Amino acid sequence: MASIKAKELEVLVAAGRRMYEGGLAAGTTGAMGARLSGEVVAVTAAGTRLGFLVRADIMLVNGSGPIVENGRAPGKETVIIRAVLAAQPEAGSVIKVKSPFATALAHKGRKTIERSRGLLEDLDGVAFVPFYRPGTAGLAGAVAEVLRSNHIAIIEGQGAVVWGTDVADAIDHAENLEAAARVIFILEGKEV
Repeated sequence: MASIKAKELEVLVAAGRRMYEGGLAAGTTGAMGARLSGEVVAVTAAGTRLGFLVRADIMLVNGSGPIVENGRAPGKETVIIRAVLAAQPEAGSVIKVKSPFATALAHKGRKTIERSRGLLEDLDGVAFVPFYRPGTAGLAGAVAEVLRSNHIAIIEGQGAVVWGTDVADAIDHAENLEAAARVIFILEGKEV
């Protein structure tokens, strides 16, 4: 039976705290997943507070669903996390962020992102994904497709999905996106 090792849990707890303290997730927003071994992926459960993760907040899933039932439901971002990990073999971790400036950028839409290409070009690829209902296979497929050749997908009206070689790398990319998005709003003369 698959289980998460103490060191793997420790890394995820620290990553969740970093996301929370860095403003990449607030309350129960945001999600994270990490490839463990084989097809086993650790994902955060629905309703998880990333800044205060405990073992019960982490679910182990594979291609067909939860491996061990722990009374928690997978977060709606699980379908995206699994799709991106399947589509991007270099990805060791996928996170969904709801940080203020990246989320505001997602609400501003494709045109703002296209006008800001110069500020986003150092982020290893940023793609815009039009609105899909959260938690759907359509959204997961669209995000996975653009993340084959980009590190960041900005989902219209929702926030961003970011992959990295590990969870620290994914958070680095998300922090870089948040900083770039803030500069975009400063340059547009918006209050920050």
